[in-house]
Amino acid sequence: MPELPEVETVRRGLEPALSGARLSRVRANRPDLRFPLPEGFVQRLTGARILRLDRRAKYLLAPLDRGDTLVMHLGMTGRFEIAAPEGGARRPGDFAHPVSPDDKHAHIVFETEAGAMVTYYDPRR
Repeated sequence: MPELPEVETVRRGLEPALSGARLSRVRANRPDLRFPLPEGFVQRLTGARILRLDRRAKYLLAPLDRGDTLVMHLGMTGRFEIAAPEGGARRPGDFAHPVSPDDKHAHIVFETEAGAMVTYYDPRR
């Protein structure tokens, strides 16, 4: 399980792509991760603007302009990948041993109006 400094590193890496971004499309490739996704998960996020990206303990919090808050947790093996509109991808907090994400573990995909695509991968769900 990532420790607090690692979670903060991931938060800082995601912040430029997500803070202030409007989500133009959200895909949930599984109906559950560790728990079932909330009812209307994709519909509630699509079109919402992420006001900022916070961290509370090991949780990443993204307050939305609609009053909801997206709560994310990396778990044991979770990781994010950011694909920029100009090409290339980077993984916030991925600095020790590079891992090639397997598309079957790409569980949630957030696309922003600016063209960034943020994918959450987790082989353990």
